Amino acid sequence: MRFGLDLTDPHARRSRPRPAPAFTGGGLRATCTPAPQPWRLPLDELADIINVSFLDLAKVVTAHACGLKRTGLETLLYGPDHIHQSIDALTYALHDRQIQREMRVLSRGHDEHTALLAGQQQALRNQLHQSEQLLKQRRIAELTEAGALPLPPPTDDPRQLARAWLGRYLSDEKEALVHDIATAAGVPSQKSAPIRSIRDKITKCINSGWLTAPISDTVQQLLALDDHAFRRCLIEDASRQNARDDSLCHPLVLNRWRDQLNAAIAALAPAAENPTTRHLHDLATAANPRPAGRVDQLTGRRRLFAALLQRRSECVRLITDLNDTMTLAEQADPSYHQLKRAADQAYDELVRRHPDLYHRIRTALAPYETRYGRLERRTPRAALRDQIFAGLDQRRG
Repeated sequence: MRFGLDLTDPHARRSRPRPAPAFTGGGLRATCTPAPQPWRLPLDELADIINVSFLDLAKVVTAHACGLKRTGLETLLYGPDHIHQSIDALTYALHDRQIQREMRVLSRGHDEHTALLAGQQQALRNQLHQSEQLLKQRRIAELTEAGALPLPPPTDDPRQLARAWLGRYLSDEKEALVHDIATAAGVPSQKSAPIRSIRDKITKCINSGWLTAPISDTVQQLLALDDHAFRRCLIEDASRQNARDDSLCHPLVLNRWRDQLNAAIAALAPAAENPTTRHLHDLATAANPRPAGRVDQLTGRRRLFAALLQRRSECVRLITDLNDTMTLAEQADPSYHQLKRAADQAYDELVRRHPDLYHRIRTALAPYETRYGRLERRTPRAALRDQIFAGLDQRRG
């Protein structure tokens, strides 16, 4: 689930919360009312409430960032099960304090309350930075333990690089070879199918059982929307903190969600008086007093802009987590090493079939070799590869 745990099998509690009142009538439903001071609840009740109420979680992470000390609270908030949600709540709380301070400065000027908000904002910013660094350290440690990190350095052997670039240039032929060699070695066809996009990779992981992400009717409907309708959905989702659309977080939707969030942020930035789309710019640094009506209008625009920035940060974390999950699951499958061997054999076969193309690539790399027959480390690989491929196209054309 995107936010909160699966509550179909709740853990034991010392005290059960009272059930919400039952409402009658079409379209009505009971929602959890945020607690005034949730950080004072017993720890097991607090664990339950932050699983289902984002606004309560935001209160707790704010209190903790501003100095609240309580046994077990830091472990609860920033343990592996909750750190993603806590970073999301810190981002929301940081934006909230900044916008409150900005609007008060624009309407009343600087006073004691704006100084208090500035102190809370700084404490939240520090805690957010520490939490993001902690998440990064855990990710590196997990990938290192699984053998996915550190990444091997780029090869400086011109023979290996020419061989790899020949496979990239003849990608269709290489993929067919890998599929045939791997299938002959006993790899299931669905696991040896070529991957031409991130969507293909996600679909392969779902079909192979490496990733549990059922494609529901809601997800299919979301994928079928045009860009305009899809953007309306993500803006509506950004306007709700406690009732989010979890279908936006489906692996097949994540990349489109990020791209449309970037487009929505760029479109809203001028109206929100934000000169950049990377972060929430501080309007209080050089503020001039404004009429109350204009301040209220600007507040709404900046809150929506901040919510879109918050969702984009969440989306990027989810994409990173998804990529790590697919990498670890793929490398743990027995077919991974078989596919690696099949790819190695396919590259050798391409060199045997197309010696002229291979030697042309080697000739183009020759000016960048040292006297030891190695490539200079600072060789501009991407631009050079495109240039070589353009030359091969002209000769073949």
